[in-house]
Amino acid sequence: MSDIDRVVGALLTAMATLEDLAELYSHEHMAINALEGIAYQLGQMSDEERRDFDAAISRIADARDKDEAGTGEWIRNVLRSLGLP
Repeated sequence: MSDIDRVVGALLTAMATLEDLAELYSHEHMAINALEGIAYQLGQMSDEERRDFDAAISRIADARDKDEAGTGEWIRNVLRSLGLP
């Protein structure tokens, strides 16, 4: 696993937790604000950074498809769920 895959994997874990908090608990506004901050930062990526990020997303999603049914699809759609093209 490459360094970027580890960083993207950690980010995905944080995003999944924030999504759960937004849906399940009374402090959903804090979770939503955090997700919006992540979306903003990811939206600032250069074209090269975005290609690297997308490649890491694909690798991680493919690996998760082998281990955890359904998780890979969530990973592939993470940027779209944040409102990023």
